[in-house]
Amino acid sequence: MHLQGSSYPLLCFILFTSLSSMVFAQGQQIEPIPQIRVGGYQFAPYVNLQQDGRYTGLTLDIINALNQVQQDVRFEFVSTSIEHRYKAYSVGRFDMMMFENPSWSWKQIDTQFIPLNITDGETFIALKSKAKNQLFFSDLTHKSIALVKGYHYRFAQFETNPAHLEKQFNIIFVNNNKASIESILRKRADVAPVTYSYLNDYLKLNPQEQPLLLISDNWDQHYTHSILLKPNSLLEANNLSHWLQLLTDNGKLAELAQNYGIKLTTSD
Repeated sequence: MHLQGSSYPLLCFILFTSLSSMVFAQGQQIEPIPQIRVGGYQFAPYVNLQQDGRYTGLTLDIINALNQVQQDVRFEFVSTSIEHRYKAYSVGRFDMMMFENPSWSWKQIDTQFIPLNITDGETFIALKSKAKNQLFFSDLTHKSIALVKGYHYRFAQFETNPAHLEKQFNIIFVNNNKASIESILRKRADVAPVTYSYLNDYLKLNPQEQPLLLISDNWDQHYTHSILLKPNSLLEANNLSHWLQLLTDNGKLAELAQNYGIKLTTSD
């Protein structure tokens, strides 16, 4: 094909413009989805660290469900520790955290909370061989108590400082709820407050141990879980609330919670 001298530059210009438009359009299509980092620490049954290093639990299940119900953002799990989560939040290590409560030392930190219609709490347990009846739990003064280090307990005025706690009570510190139960079964402690949802799950897996334990009728505390969200996060609270409502309406949130023996609270 013969091209006139004046036509060749015009053709090159058209070709270059077309290619530039295609590259721009492709660039728009592959723009990365914003990531929302979700902090979590060992707090069964909400976050469980498995022996192979994987994290499982209701928090991880809800993260997966949120990623399936929308495509605006991508939720990613970030591990932290119960003691250091405040500093990690302050330096921006994560954007949000599930299953938190404003009364757990967050009042002095700039935060916002999105309600979750899930309640839980801690109930006391003891060996039936030691605790003949419910009166055993009425006075903890002279009893050894297994506490998960870093957890907030109402009977201790939500104090988490080990030195302060040891001045008031005979404390045996453990790392998680499972260790709290085992400290009772192995007679290392007289009494232990245990997260109720975890206790239910544990006894389902270990039914032979239920007859050995006396469970307190009066809980140490009840609390309603919330989602902690940074006020300056790319994720807007209204959007998060909307996606949670979608999971509630389609029954997915109740299904995931039921897997761990947790029931959603209903609002009138």
